[in-house]
Amino acid sequence: LPENHNSYFSAVWLHAECYMYRRVRAMFEETGTLREFDYFRKQKKDAFMGSLEAFERLTEKFNEKRMVKTRDELRELFTQLMRVNLWGNRIDLSISLGKIINQNEDPFDSLTTLEEYILADDTNAIWSCIATTDGNIIVDFVCDNAGYELFTDLCLADFLISHNLAAKIRFHVKMIPWFVSDVTPEDFRWTLDALKLSVTATLRDLGCRLSNYIETGHFELIEGEFFWTSPYDFCEMERMKPSIYKMLQQAHLVIFKGDLNYRKLMGDIKWDTTVPFVGAIRTFRPTNLCSLRTVKADVVAGLPPGRADELMAKDPKWMENGEYGVIQFAPM
Repeated sequence: LPENHNSYFSAVWLHAECYMYRRVRAMFEETGTLREFDYFRKQKKDAFMGSLEAFERLTEKFNEKRMVKTRDELRELFTQLMRVNLWGNRIDLSISLGKIINQNEDPFDSLTTLEEYILADDTNAIWSCIATTDGNIIVDFVCDNAGYELFTDLCLADFLISHNLAAKIRFHVKMIPWFVSDVTPEDFRWTLDALKLSVTATLRDLGCRLSNYIETGHFELIEGEFFWTSPYDFCEMERMKPSIYKMLQQAHLVIFKGDLNYRKLMGDIKWDTTVPFVGAIRTFRPTNLCSLRTVKADVVAGLPPGRADELMAKDPKWMENGEYGVIQFAPM
């Protein structure tokens, strides 16, 4: 980096922030006994345990609704789960400075209240992308946070498999502790084990069903890929890591979760907010893509003209506080 841009406060944010987390990891890797230690694990586990009540409510509501009979009912349940999944991204320990935020409200009950906070909603297009196939498709999740958000990812994935809308779900996770609360392979496995050992029958049943998906190949945990913990934006993926790009090409849909993945889709460019989402992701088009993200940084595209000005007048911190969300889609 140039000498006048090589400090944390003057370098490009995406490079500096990723470098910081890699340096922390490097310090632990140089030790003899702490090479595999996840220094964020306790916070992630505490966040999981603090959200058990919400897990139970979400599972009970999902069980009530899962026996849908018509295509319209199926689409309505998909829409609700997409919103639950979107708002699961609100909880981010790197944004809350490590403070545990317990999620105990009923996830379905809050959906109507939160509807006005969705700034872009391509749910219908995403549903059409999935529902117009024969179900023999792969759907990939590029995961963000452990705890409550991962639980909502698993619920959405369970819905897709149990209703024959997808044949396989693949989960891409971080290989090292990352941005405090991001999912690692160990977090993923621990979550399934914790659900299976739950004192609540509904969560135990869910945990057993999800674990069975792993055994039968309906779920696959993708490990060993360090591209997700690099500073590169996703337009660099085909050049820097063609194997991952080719893997994404196998999927019919890739769901990118969270703020950091969104920023990498955008190239961390501060686009005019009216630039279409499809244009802002530029040349990164391995397959059909969607992003579920609560807005926590001043990088956002795909809004109607004048919407950003309205939001700024109403809430000057609308790009920072995670109160607003987008569900955006880019067809292949």
